[in-house]
Amino acid sequence: MPVRRGHVAPQNTFLDTIIRKFEGQSRKFIIANARVENCAIIYCNDGFCELCGYTRAEVMQKPCTCDFLYGPGTQKTSAVQIAQALLGSEERKVEICFYRKDGVNMRQGRGRTGHWGQIQPLLGRCRLGGGD
Repeated sequence: MPVRRGHVAPQNTFLDTIIRKFEGQSRKFIIANARVENCAIIYCNDGFCELCGYTRAEVMQKPCTCDFLYGPGTQKTSAVQIAQALLGSEERKVEICFYRKDGVNMRQGRGRTGHWGQIQPLLGRCRLGGGD
């Protein structure tokens, strides 16, 4: 029996291919729908959930700016740069301070393996289908 993958439709082989590729590399990632107003998260893998302390159900449909991970040390200018990059479909490298659900700063937190590793956002837009 196939594994259900969040809100990803089984017939969408493009997204399924992306998910398989990144999960095979042990990455922590989200996928968002750039066609809706808030670029809602439509998929997050188990690694991302473990990293941030939220369940998949809590992450789904949140904005892909990950504002639910902001905390007292998150600089507003960094958050604005991320939002602008997403709206403008441009690639940017932004250093930002994210917090887990339990309030632990991800830069200072330690996971089971001894460290968190790098967070490398991949921002982009894909046109699925044609015509518009």
